[in-house]
Amino acid sequence: MRTAILILGIGLFIIGPAAKIYHLDHANSYMIASGLGLVMITVLAFIKKK
Repeated sequence: MRTAILILGIGLFIIGPAAKIYHLDHANSYMIASGLGLVMITVLAFIKKK
């Protein structure tokens, strides 16, 4: 489960800048999703594995 959340977070983190580069519609929404992905990655970094 932890790996799936990490992969999802990385995917969201990459989507935002890619949307800006390719001038996709609603690129600002993708940037918000990118911020959410960054938060997910950061949270997983600070939560210890059991």
